[in-house]
Amino acid sequence: MFNYALKIKYIGTNYHGWQRQKNQISIQETIEKKLEKFYQEHIKLIASGRTDAGVHALGQVANFKTSKYTKPEILKKYLNAVLPRDISIINVKQVPLNFNSRFDAKGKTYLYKIYTEPDPFLYQRGWYVYKKLNFEDLEKGLNLIKNYTNLTSLAKKGEYLREEIEIREIQIRYSRYIIDIEITASHFLRYMVRKIIGHVVQIGLGSLKLEEFKQIIEAKDPSKGKFLAPPEGLYLKEVYYTDLKL
Repeated sequence: MFNYALKIKYIGTNYHGWQRQKNQISIQETIEKKLEKFYQEHIKLIASGRTDAGVHALGQVANFKTSKYTKPEILKKYLNAVLPRDISIINVKQVPLNFNSRFDAKGKTYLYKIYTEPDPFLYQRGWYVYKKLNFEDLEKGLNLIKNYTNLTSLAKKGEYLREEIEIREIQIRYSRYIIDIEITASHFLRYMVRKIIGHVVQIGLGSLKLEEFKQIIEAKDPSKGKFLAPPEGLYLKEVYYTDLKL
């Protein structure tokens, strides 16, 4: 058997998320079908984590096993020739048989993109916030996150929750009317980034006080986190591994 890791970039607009689903087109299924045609055998992709419908990726990582050897550069060329133009393969690498994209991941970076002036080229690629934002208050909300390792209140209700999260870095960049927020952590709960952004934007709009946000986090209750940013502004930027660089 041979194990291959793919680094994948995609626009998630036309897909119902990463994970294969009944009666819905997904990123996983789209790539698996092309791999199965190439190898003439069943292929299952294991991703570093699923992305929801409408969410994009700049550096998703997935691996699969096959009984047939292929040079990585040939596989990369084939996939980029046959995949839809909203999915591309950045790199392919043969990895040890015990490598698992999900369980071997040591951290991730997510990017969230906000824009405050209408721009059709950012449509479905970011969150258009048309009301006036107080950037200083927004940053205070982001800085508050760094003080906590339990962000249960900022997760999807009913999901299995791993409590201890190490927030490693938060960066915010302004470029005219575009705001890029990057969050790097040991791992992420489902909806966590979108809920973080949803709440800090409400702080920036003056609709939520910083103290109220603090109380929401400290409640450790997913039902308390009520603000969810739209999926189209979210990008899985990078996945980190100890012994793998893609």
